[in-house]
Amino acid sequence: MNSFWNGKRRFVALLMFLAGVFVALRVPPVIPFIQLPGEKFPEGFDIPFLDIRLTNTFVGSVIVWIVLLLFAVYVTRRRPKDGNEVPPGGFYYLFEVLFEGLMGFVGGIAGGRHFRLIFNMFMTIFLVVLMANWMELVPGVDTIGFIHPHVKEKYDAEKDEYKVVTTDGYEIYQGFLGISYVNGQCNWISPADEAAADEAAMVSASAAAAVAEQALTEDAAYARYQAEHGDDAHAEEVSDAHGDDSHGEQTVESDAVTAAYDEVLAARVAEKQARADRGCYTGVNPVPWAGDDHADDDHGDEEKTDEVKHGIPLHPDPSGEEAKLVPWVVLPFVRVPSTDLNMTLTIALISFIMIQYIGFKALGIGYLTKFFNFATLFKSPLGGIDVAVGLLELIGDFAKILSFSFRLLGNIFAGSILLFVMSFLIPILPWPFFILEFFVGVIQALVFALLTAIFMNLATISHHHDDDHDQAEAH
Repeated sequence: MNSFWNGKRRFVALLMFLAGVFVALRVPPVIPFIQLPGEKFPEGFDIPFLDIRLTNTFVGSVIVWIVLLLFAVYVTRRRPKDGNEVPPGGFYYLFEVLFEGLMGFVGGIAGGRHFRLIFNMFMTIFLVVLMANWMELVPGVDTIGFIHPHVKEKYDAEKDEYKVVTTDGYEIYQGFLGISYVNGQCNWISPADEAAADEAAMVSASAAAAVAEQALTEDAAYARYQAEHGDDAHAEEVSDAHGDDSHGEQTVESDAVTAAYDEVLAARVAEKQARADRGCYTGVNPVPWAGDDHADDDHGDEEKTDEVKHGIPLHPDPSGEEAKLVPWVVLPFVRVPSTDLNMTLTIALISFIMIQYIGFKALGIGYLTKFFNFATLFKSPLGGIDVAVGLLELIGDFAKILSFSFRLLGNIFAGSILLFVMSFLIPILPWPFFILEFFVGVIQALVFALLTAIFMNLATISHHHDDDHDQAEAH
């Protein structure tokens, strides 16, 4: 019997591993811009016939439903036509085993005449949430998308006008086939901040020169004092050292001051050169103190200088010079739907509605007595407790919406961030964390679906379920 790793499979696995190593070493990793709501696509990507912008989480949800539709077609075609036909092997056999196992598991929790409805809801939620959770393991999800300038318009109430402001981001570079890539080794630095850093370096250099000059002046004054009031031997030493040549003394002092000035500027030049060595274009230009010969190279024409100082393009060209004026981030084509509160809240609302639906279906209008139990209010000393418990049940039912929504959102969103960070820190071998998120996706889908099944089953049981159960057995 051949092992799984015999034949072509081991070469495919080795090729994938080598490809992962190559990409990890050649492509600088980037921690993507992380935000809770789904990112909106650029202008022009609207839902047909609706004035609603597409989001990458909505696209992810559509992909999930398409995959589930194809999966349903596959299972339907592979399913045996009658009991005498042997089920096909492979993936279908694995699915059939899991399906029957889950059916038996849910049947032990929510058996009875409403089992089929409860199990159908359980399986639907389980598959939808599972596919959505596992999407974070697919290469390209959350990492490939539009190169988006991270700028926004802000209204200035004092001037009654809108201005473009920037936020954090990265520089970009043009790569294979003209595709723009985010340069993860180059955090974007605005031209204004770059100029301020250059000016601060010059101020620090001037201060260092002033300190050096003051120290030399104090040393010279002390030497003259020793020469005038010290012993003859020491005075002769100082006289030989300094002599009467004041020009030579000034030259030595000037060299020391210049050295102190240049030492501080050299640190700034080294910082800029380090960014240039990493391929960063912000700060690569010659420094302002390099001389008049480089003034045109540093600032370009007057129009560009005004643009850098006063203008930030709202829609810059990624392949043009404007790309240097704004920070850039990746706006993914597809993002995990479970990381968007809209998706988790929608499924939670569907679960809540189905719980109430099966409650009314099983108990009729008497289902409301679970929340508004006033029958014993004036008949028993414990009537007030029944009313309070009913109101708590009502609050608890609505609290399930928040519980369902934020439990799934928090776990999957945190898992996505974990994969981002660990892929950044150890880009070659982050596989243990992918395996971890694989099982987290299964567990979260199972918890969501199982709690829905349990709450649906509880909704079919009245406060007098013991009497109803006895009557059912009698019939």
